[in-house]
Amino acid sequence: MKNAFFVLTLLFSASCVFAQNMTGKVAAPAKRALDAQADVTELPADAPVLPEEALPAAEPAAEEDGFVAKREELPEETAPAQTKRVVFNPKNHRDPTLSPDDFLLLQYREQQRLAAIEAERQRKLAEERRKREEAERLRQLELARIKDPTREVRNKIKVGGIIGQEVFIGSRIYTVGKKIYGARIVEVRPEEVVFSYKGHKFVRKVQLK
Repeated sequence: MKNAFFVLTLLFSASCVFAQNMTGKVAAPAKRALDAQADVTELPADAPVLPEEALPAAEPAAEEDGFVAKREELPEETAPAQTKRVVFNPKNHRDPTLSPDDFLLLQYREQQRLAAIEAERQRKLAEERRKREEAERLRQLELARIKDPTREVRNKIKVGGIIGQEVFIGSRIYTVGKKIYGARIVEVRPEEVVFSYKGHKFVRKVQLK
């Protein structure tokens, strides 16, 4: 019993010594921090108060090993790579569901349809051109009648012969002063006759045939 009590006493003494040593090691950083905080200079009561700008900047606390993690540098964001654009560009516009023969047949029918449309367009253009030409011809005739009204009757009069002062027109004989188609005979010459129509004179020669 005495030996056991002695062993327990030794173990208790050793544990106390170890605890004191560990307490001193762990409490050393804390003691230094407390000493730094307690290092305050006492100023007299009538000392002037300095503005905040005049106070010295606080020094950053020293990093203890294992307490502050190092700052990781993040990589800068890079622009996404431009992907290549794929464009469908076939060599021809043939429907892939059609066979070559069907495509040829449809192409021929389309050509025929376009040819018919073009022919109809050309026909309409020709019709319009003909109408314009006819309108221009009538316009010129009207202008000619206004400028020379004798054109209305002189082409109708055909002198078949002249004997003295008598004129054979058609199957009848006319003399000076007579009218035919509204034109008056004003003079009979050996080979021609002078007519007057609406204030204008014109001459018709003998026409044997």
